Amino acid sequence: MPCFHLLMGPNEELELAKAELSALAGHICGGRVATGPIAPDVTRSAYVRLSAEQLASGRNWAQLGAAIARLDLRCEGYRIEVFRPGPKVSVNATRFQKSIADLISGRPNLDNPRIQFALIVAQEMWRFGVIVSRSAQHWRSQANRPYHCSHGLASQMARALVNLVAAPGDTLLDPCCGSGTVVAEALRDGIHAWGVEINPSLARQTAANLRSLKLPANVIVGDARRLRGNFDAAVIDFPYGHSSPVESSLHADILTNLRTQVDRMALICGCEQSRLLHQLGLTIQQQASVTKGQLTRYIYSVSTKKGQQPGR
Repeated sequence: MPCFHLLMGPNEELELAKAELSALAGHICGGRVATGPIAPDVTRSAYVRLSAEQLASGRNWAQLGAAIARLDLRCEGYRIEVFRPGPKVSVNATRFQKSIADLISGRPNLDNPRIQFALIVAQEMWRFGVIVSRSAQHWRSQANRPYHCSHGLASQMARALVNLVAAPGDTLLDPCCGSGTVVAEALRDGIHAWGVEINPSLARQTAANLRSLKLPANVIVGDARRLRGNFDAAVIDFPYGHSSPVESSLHADILTNLRTQVDRMALICGCEQSRLLHQLGLTIQQQASVTKGQLTRYIYSVSTKKGQQPGR
């Protein structure tokens, strides 16, 4: 059965949203409404609002309504939700909810539904299906923590980066952890995460942020170029040099040190770095860019082939 997925977030982050969905669901295609062969659990997703098993589709209501009628649906305690991803299509949502209900044998339950249907109204295709899972959007609660960095990652983006390379039960390192946004998202997902920060003052703020979220203060003071350990994954948000100069060799030094200690890495850079990654023997799995104001973040998901030397 084909499946569809509804992506949320600003247009500037759509490439990252697609990369996250691809990591969760495998091959996908499309824009804000993406399609693929499976509907994964997207409870912990940052950008995938919902995933659904598709029951019917059509290029307009006439085609879709006829397809739904042929299904001869019979169910009790359902709810129908209407979504109109951009560019907006002007429709009367209540009208179509009623029209679909007239095609289903059984009574709806809007307050406590046993089954939830999604109607996607888009210019290129209308889709109707059963919602399998939806994002819990737990990342929103980080807004209440005591400390923030002016150029730090938003919690939604941090959640997506964790999902690119790690799953519950994995070990994850954030070697340039800043105020701890990535570490918090990973810990809340059942990932064994540790943050490292070279600035002692910032490390103390990170610990306070984690404790405010009732999470263990898994942060230490250290230099990412000299760390030692063994991890399934890492998320590295490299310094961009806004408030102080960044050494030209910093990216290479950190990656050279960590590539033999980590299996998978999600990297956030202030400039394009694909040539460096290839030179270091790292395999780019996915890449995306996110532009906000004058800052463009270049995002890479890479495989390190841990222990293999560059060029082999």
